[in-house]
Amino acid sequence: MVWLADRAVEAVANTRRGTVVVAGPGSNQTLPGIIVSEVVRALAKTGTVMRVEVDDAPGVGAGLHRAPSLSAALEPGRHRVVRVETLGAPWRRTATFRNLIGSDVATAVAYAWPGIDNEWIPPFLRAASLAGATTLVACASLPDGRPPVRSLVEVLDWADRVFVGDISDATELATLLGPRGPRVEAHPALSLRGKAPLPSARQITAFLQRDYGESLTALLTAFDAIPEAWVESYALNVVMRHGGSPVTDRVAESHHARHVALIDGDISTDDLARLCVSSSVLSVASPTRNSRAFATAVDSGVATVVIDANERPNVERGYVGGFWADVRRPASIHVALNHALRLEELRFPGPDAWDRFAQRLRPARSAQASAGRGSPVFDQ
Repeated sequence: MVWLADRAVEAVANTRRGTVVVAGPGSNQTLPGIIVSEVVRALAKTGTVMRVEVDDAPGVGAGLHRAPSLSAALEPGRHRVVRVETLGAPWRRTATFRNLIGSDVATAVAYAWPGIDNEWIPPFLRAASLAGATTLVACASLPDGRPPVRSLVEVLDWADRVFVGDISDATELATLLGPRGPRVEAHPALSLRGKAPLPSARQITAFLQRDYGESLTALLTAFDAIPEAWVESYALNVVMRHGGSPVTDRVAESHHARHVALIDGDISTDDLARLCVSSSVLSVASPTRNSRAFATAVDSGVATVVIDANERPNVERGYVGGFWADVRRPASIHVALNHALRLEELRFPGPDAWDRFAQRLRPARSAQASAGRGSPVFDQ
């Protein structure tokens, strides 16, 4: 789709050098694509941004096992952002990069996720370097057991600076890249580590409004869809204020009732925080802007499913660990909970992390001019 690249070039041809180009996975059904969206959104607050979506095949990330991203659902119309999708053969992708990155581009950022195809990064960085832009790579730091950032060493040679999420990763990369390699910095926005050890059971904790029968019925129906062979390793905590028998009877009548605990909603802030941290997945039904449960869920960094009838729930945007499920469709709740459970070992950064990270990306040229290469820099 090189014609899209040509259109993008026309859109930014008359701007002065100062544009930031951000390249990375584009699907908002995948966590790497969701994170790139937040980086772009934060950068677009203070300048012109072009996003390059690098996906190898149509429909990447699609499937019945995935739930809509809460961050993507809340995504407003963007300003000063050009979105470009590059598909097909590597030579075509390389030509697209060269067409896109011109004299107006000050900084080019590639987002790398260990374990997926990152072979597009060297030609992207070469095209940016030839255009006189500062080249940056942002690498996700994943928990132990997932591919490490050191697996990306071979694609980092053309970078001026490399950002990772963890201090240990920065130190290791700086050693592997050597004193002539790019400068390595750590920033917490790129870290998905730091979660407490997982509980023995896959614990789902749901916060529901007082006596709200619709969300309780939908949640229990979704939980009852767990196969008998699996349910022994699952537990559901339902936190809600209730008036007695209608709620307790509904729980007792559920198919997996012995795996469900009903907790009165009057709990302290400390107990709420402990409950969030000890859970594999959280769920909040119809949260408001000042929802204590949703705010605590975000602070805990746990994957969270918002159950709401509105596709744009009334919550703060920017939390990449959030998913949306339709209260009117128990099947969507079941899918969202399963999707979140696949990410249970991750601890997600808070919404404010992206603005702080964007500040580190914008002044890249002046920072690079005053800083040497090699030794790691820590921004925690």
